Amino acid sequence: MGEKEEAKVTWITCPECGAKIGLILSVGRTALAGRPPDEPAAAWPPGGVRERLASAGVDLSLVDVEEGEDVIVISPKRFLGDLWGPINDAVRALGGSWIREGRQSRWEIRKENLK
Repeated sequence: MGEKEEAKVTWITCPECGAKIGLILSVGRTALAGRPPDEPAAAWPPGGVRERLASAGVDLSLVDVEEGEDVIVISPKRFLGDLWGPINDAVRALGGSWIREGRQSRWEIRKENLK
């Protein structure tokens, strides 16, 4: 592998649920080739909500993620404009939904619904 090889992600939309799915295609590499070389295999694929959002392409500097006992709350830090749609798709793919309450609008993922 070169000094810094970027993985090319191809995004497709599920025809049934509308979720965005990122695909990385590679030939002649091991199954864990997408993980950073210094990261242990046990930590791949990412398991926490923050890691799963980041791997779905969500810029975590745009949102606050708070994990409670029963629910995970993801709140935008500012008006997202055109960035709202891709973040919404990523959260919906994890089993979340948008709660519209003016300035307190947010996404919520019930832990029992976490995919």
